[in-house]
Amino acid sequence: MWTERQIIEIFHLLFLRAFGARVDKALFALKGGCNLRFFLKSIRYSEGMDLDIHTVAVGTLRNNVSRLLEAQSFAQLLRAQGIEIARTSLPKQTETTQRWKLTLRILESAAEVPTKIEFSRRGLEGEQAVEPVDPGIIRAYRLYPVIVQHYCVHTAFAQKISALALREQVQSRDVFDLKQLLDAGGAEQSLPATAAVNLPLAIDRALAVDYDAFAGQVLAFLEPEYQEHYRSRKVWAELQRQVVDGLEALSQ
Repeated sequence: MWTERQIIEIFHLLFLRAFGARVDKALFALKGGCNLRFFLKSIRYSEGMDLDIHTVAVGTLRNNVSRLLEAQSFAQLLRAQGIEIARTSLPKQTETTQRWKLTLRILESAAEVPTKIEFSRRGLEGEQAVEPVDPGIIRAYRLYPVIVQHYCVHTAFAQKISALALREQVQSRDVFDLKQLLDAGGAEQSLPATAAVNLPLAIDRALAVDYDAFAGQVLAFLEPEYQEHYRSRKVWAELQRQVVDGLEALSQ
């Protein structure tokens, strides 16, 4: 019934709703691609979900997440959507990062798809809001509303600039997401100092991302009706130019 990308998205939404029932929503914030997708109408699906969390001990978070993933009530929610958790691992549980890797099984086809949930412990910085996920997404999956704290557009924009600049490997999805954030008004406020420092490197890296990297890393994660449009090298070149122009305007 659902594509593999949609299966992952449904899982993320169900997890957010269940986790928010266990942990105070003020203690964590959704960021990254899921934030853009769920609150800014991004057409890009995310393979994993990233959140910031604070004041929750490592052991407490590990227990809360692991118990949630193992709960019969959560398994029933997943089965109602044709999903089950096939395997779970905890490859990183440190004072700075806690990561769960999961393999989801689609019951109808027995196909398996990977995803991850990662919590960072660098504090909640910038502007956040507690809001419901885009009702259009919720209706499409016939889910109950999901309310979660997330980073607002100006903070998400600053975070994405730093992500593009500081990743060990440049990710073309960062350039694609920056176009979304520019269109949503992310550049309408002054950049915080950390993002401003990273801006020159972000510009250089945005210029370095070529079409082949975008096609290999991002294209398959776009909503199907947009894939043909973005398959064009000309479309990518124009998107890249607009992002670079937008970032350069901030450095003047």
